[in-house]
Amino acid sequence: MVTIDEIARRAGVSKSTVSNVLNNRDDRVSPETKSKVVQVIEELGYRSRRAKKGLVVPKTSTVAVLFPHSMERMLGFPLSKELMQGIAETAKRLNYQLIIISAGQDFNPTLLYEDIANAQLGDGFLVMELLKRDGRLKRFSRGVEPFVCLGKPEVQDNKGVSWVFIDLATMVEKAVTRLIEAGHRHIAFLGTEERRITALQAYRGFERALEKRRVPLKEDLRLNISPDSYQAKLAVGELLGGRKKVTAMFAESQVLAEGALHAAREVGRKVPQDLAVMSMLENQESAQTDPPLSGIDWKARELGRHALELLVRVMGGEEDDIAGRIVPTEVIVRQSCGTEGKR
Repeated sequence: MVTIDEIARRAGVSKSTVSNVLNNRDDRVSPETKSKVVQVIEELGYRSRRAKKGLVVPKTSTVAVLFPHSMERMLGFPLSKELMQGIAETAKRLNYQLIIISAGQDFNPTLLYEDIANAQLGDGFLVMELLKRDGRLKRFSRGVEPFVCLGKPEVQDNKGVSWVFIDLATMVEKAVTRLIEAGHRHIAFLGTEERRITALQAYRGFERALEKRRVPLKEDLRLNISPDSYQAKLAVGELLGGRKKVTAMFAESQVLAEGALHAAREVGRKVPQDLAVMSMLENQESAQTDPPLSGIDWKARELGRHALELLVRVMGGEEDDIAGRIVPTEVIVRQSCGTEGKR
């Protein structure tokens, strides 16, 4: 399969130059360079929809947002809604239309994406919610369609990928370290499904914090469930009601943390006196829980805004280098984590 990298290498030009040629941006490419790129495309036998149309693709000012779960999950998951809010606000400001494409089932990232890309529903693509073995990255990184990921790919998947995210593993390490420094040694990890890259990266930060402070890692204190507060309440209630000693908890999702707070009340554990809770904070409602949640601000709206702004620059040929963009964030300390731990 011919890729934009191979075309650029053979023609001795940058990938953005190839993109400009394929998108008929003649004001940014000299006639000689365009001729050279077109010749390489023909020699390599590249036969994309764009090439068949003589490299003329009208600009639609439309971006397709690809979500690998059902629309029900997007609407019910605070993080997804906050990300989309940031994308929508930026699209309005930049005068771009949005097409939101969700899968019929959760964890179905490849459904119809080949046809969607070939149909050219938009000028570029925002790839939301990265998964393990995510077929969308392979599809887009081998082609020429401009795309940006809302999430940091794993090392083996990041070739030719532009992305925007927070430094999730480092921030989780900082949050869990705060619990350890408060004296906690029996810390549970409450994560979403293991197929999500965010769950993997959050747990990596959790492990690093324990390893650096020589706190034993207890696999039986690790829970991975869907981002549903009721399911979290059941799972955490069973954990806290059992014989396992747990004095603190890090939740990868605010939804899970809210379920944990409900579970603690039901089994008679006071927060933060008997159980300290740190979480990822997905929206402003994290300050309204009882007690108010401590944790890492996702900066979700900023992530959505930065992702679309980067995609617009990529589509315009303004970004020569494929790279990641880290959005700075912080650990917010509220009442749920307390100040003293139990040894």
